[in-house]
Amino acid sequence: MKINRLSSSHAGNQPIRVLQHNVIFQFETTNPTFIELSKTVIKEKGLQAGIGYYINDKSILEKVDGHEQTPFVNEKGKIYVHETFLSYVWCVCYSMLILYEEAIAKTSQNQVSKTILHEIDTQKIDKAQELFDYAKSLIVSFIPWNKDTLPNPEEYSTDDALYIEKANGLFIYAMNFILCHEFAHIELDHIENKKQGQNTKADILKFEKEADSRAMELVLSGLTNKTKLSSEIGVLMGLCSMLFFKQKSETTTHPATDDRMHELIEKVNAVDSDPHWGIAVLAFKLWDNQFMKNFNWPKEVHNLKELYDKMREEIKKEKNSSLQRI
Repeated sequence: MKINRLSSSHAGNQPIRVLQHNVIFQFETTNPTFIELSKTVIKEKGLQAGIGYYINDKSILEKVDGHEQTPFVNEKGKIYVHETFLSYVWCVCYSMLILYEEAIAKTSQNQVSKTILHEIDTQKIDKAQELFDYAKSLIVSFIPWNKDTLPNPEEYSTDDALYIEKANGLFIYAMNFILCHEFAHIELDHIENKKQGQNTKADILKFEKEADSRAMELVLSGLTNKTKLSSEIGVLMGLCSMLFFKQKSETTTHPATDDRMHELIEKVNAVDSDPHWGIAVLAFKLWDNQFMKNFNWPKEVHNLKELYDKMREEIKKEKNSSLQRI
C-alpha cells in the first residue's frame, strides 16, 4: 500500500515539500522560551519574521540572487533556505540512518552475540547508497528526485514507513540546528558587525564558531527524555552533511567539519555505547570513499568510540600535512 503525504498546502517542486511546515514548527518551538526570544531579536536585533523559501530546480552550488542554495541571512535580517538544500539534507539523513542501522548496528550485534539476531536488509542498504549518491550529485548538478525508485518523504509504501518517518524526525532536527545557526548570527550581532567592516577571515571564523555554539545551546535546551537521542543524532547528521561538500574538512571561513561534529558529541556527553560515535565514523567512511582519501582504517578496535578517536587522528594528520605544504 502506498502513502502519499502531498496536500494543497505544500509549496515546491521536490518531495521534501511535504516537510516544510514541520521544519518551521520545530524551529518556532526549539525550546520553551524560543518564541519570546525571537520576539526580542525581531524587536532589538532586526530579525525579520518568517523564513524565506527558495523554490527552484537548481544545484546547491548554483547561485541565485548572489547566493548558493545553502541557508543564509541577508543584510536585512531575513533567514532563507532552499528546497534543493533541504532535499540534500533529508537524503543524507535517510542514507546514514539505514547504513548505520543495517550495516553497522545490526551487523555488530550479530557479531557480538555470535548468532543471527537480525537479518540484514541488503536491498535497503543498496537503496540507501543509491540515495546518498543522488544527494552528492545535487551539490553540483540538479536532477529530479525519482520518487518511483528512490526513498523519499512524499510517496512511500507502508513497508518503508518506519525508516521514512525516523528519517523525517532526524531531518527536522538537523534543519532546526541549521536554522538556529542562522538565527544566532542575528542574535549575536554578526550581521551588524559585518556591515561595520568586521569581514576578515578571522572575524568570520569567530562568528561561525559562536553561531555553532549558540545553535547547539538553543536546540539542546529544548530536549526531553523522549526527544534527546533523535535530536542529538539529527543535529550530528546535519553537521555530517557538511562534510561531503569538500575534500578538506577545514575551510577559511568555517571551523573544520570534524571539529564541529566533535563539539556536538562533547556537549551531549556521549558515552562509549552511544550511537553518536558510529554515526560519525560512518560519515568519515563515506567521506573517505567519496574523495578516495585512503585513510588508514584499523582492522580491529574494541568499540566505535575507539575507532572514532583513531579516525580523528587520521584527519588531524591530513590537516597538518596540508598546513606543511602551504
